[in-house]
Amino acid sequence: MTIAPDHRGPDHEALPPDGCDAFVADWERWHGRRIDALRAPDGPPTLVATYWLADTDAVPGVAGTWGEKGGGVELSLAPGAEVLVDGRGASGRVVALAPGELVGRRLGFSSLTAQVTTRQGRKGVRIFDHNRAGRLRALGAYPPDPSFALAGRYEPLPERSSLDYGYALESSPREVEVPGVVRFCVGGRDYAVNPLLDEEALLLVFADATTGKGTRPPSRFLLISLPVGGLDRPGAVSVDFNRAYLPPCAFSDEFNCPLPPAHHRFDVDITAGETWPEFLHR
Repeated sequence: MTIAPDHRGPDHEALPPDGCDAFVADWERWHGRRIDALRAPDGPPTLVATYWLADTDAVPGVAGTWGEKGGGVELSLAPGAEVLVDGRGASGRVVALAPGELVGRRLGFSSLTAQVTTRQGRKGVRIFDHNRAGRLRALGAYPPDPSFALAGRYEPLPERSSLDYGYALESSPREVEVPGVVRFCVGGRDYAVNPLLDEEALLLVFADATTGKGTRPPSRFLLISLPVGGLDRPGAVSVDFNRAYLPPCAFSDEFNCPLPPAHHRFDVDITAGETWPEFLHR
């Protein structure tokens, strides 16, 4: 584990040497799981290419052909070829992307993993090269600091409320549905943000005064657990910036990450969470 130098200002006191043991231990377990996931055979640093199906029906390393069908994507494997789908072997025709999905299941081969993705209506196949697993040498992070574990408040918005989000590999913003507003105070300033819904959590895409200096641009991510009453009711939420993490595009330029809207660019130093990745040169 690599911990970034302590750049906290006078408003943030260092952790007492004999205090907050459980808080620090819990954070260290989280940080360790992050590193393990990033070093997996199909972790984010192993994404090497995206092949768009409008241009080709073949992908190097995959014995078969890809085709769009009924709004989804199928892979027709060559005779005798097999793929692992959800841990089970499959052959013949495999549904790689179901109709209505934006990202498909991961299909495992001996030396690579394939996954269908969607960008601006186009469908393509991502290739994760297992030989690049382990190229992450270290993952920088600020020391865990309980003062950045904040109490927040969630307030629902009317159904189908939306916000324009820019994306790293797209020339124009997308109109994305946002379920509500999360309010919190950090660095003596009040903020109201509109996180995205990411499965069973809220995803805050943000930048702060450390971005581009103490932390890697263009942003960091933070998952916020849903309030106890669900998305339709106001409620308390925890906004723990110690769990702020670098987005997938920090590990491969092939990822198309959302960018922080203007009101998600905080003018305070959030010296908590992940900072920079460090890679092996190979």
